[in-house]
Amino acid sequence: MAGRPVTPRVIATMLATALALSACSDGGNDTRSTTLTAVQTGDSQAEEQLAEQAAALQKTVLQGAVAGGATGGLIGLGLGGSDDVGTGISIGLGAGAAAGTYVAFVQRKYIGRESRLRQIKKDLDANAVEMQTTINVMNQVLAAQKAELDALKAQSAAGQISGTQMQQEITEANSNLAQMQIAVDGATKRQGEFTEARSLTVKRGQSASPIDGDLAALQNQIGQMRAIANDLATAI
Repeated sequence: MAGRPVTPRVIATMLATALALSACSDGGNDTRSTTLTAVQTGDSQAEEQLAEQAAALQKTVLQGAVAGGATGGLIGLGLGGSDDVGTGISIGLGAGAAAGTYVAFVQRKYIGRESRLRQIKKDLDANAVEMQTTINVMNQVLAAQKAELDALKAQSAAGQISGTQMQQEITEANSNLAQMQIAVDGATKRQGEFTEARSLTVKRGQSASPIDGDLAALQNQIGQMRAIANDLATAI
């Protein structure tokens, strides 16, 4: 072929071959890039949802109850009618009413132990669903964050990334950890509200409450949330 002129057809053939070879060699990289982008997008969505759940759990049970249909004269000093809660307990709730608490709201708005029990149980059920959603999201963020940290630590040890890149990932992980801690804080405050309201569900002369099982389940959920946050803190 030496000395032959290079025709346009030959040039076109050479270019086509080069493009084909390039496509074959880069195909794997394109796939990995697309996969990585999809994973990062999923992680970002989970992190956004975590922030939303953390903010939602900062709303107290009282705020949720009020938003659910309470109108005017939110909470006064009155005890809201007769029921079979012991007199000593009722007197002790006067301060709660003055402070504007969930227990005082239920006491004021609902007459009788049974109606109060139904409302508290309804609020506990709704809270349990919200808590489980938060736990699920926290687990998603934890898994993704640990995988990213492990990968970057390995790359950093091999000198493949800069210290700045590693620090950026640690900063992101700490931000997610902060959101988890906000969620735990909100859940703990709600637990306090429900524990206080437990007094309204106890029959005279008895110590057990129909919501004791719900409160134990709530404690378990908070324990799960703390464990997830601690796991992430250890990974960082």
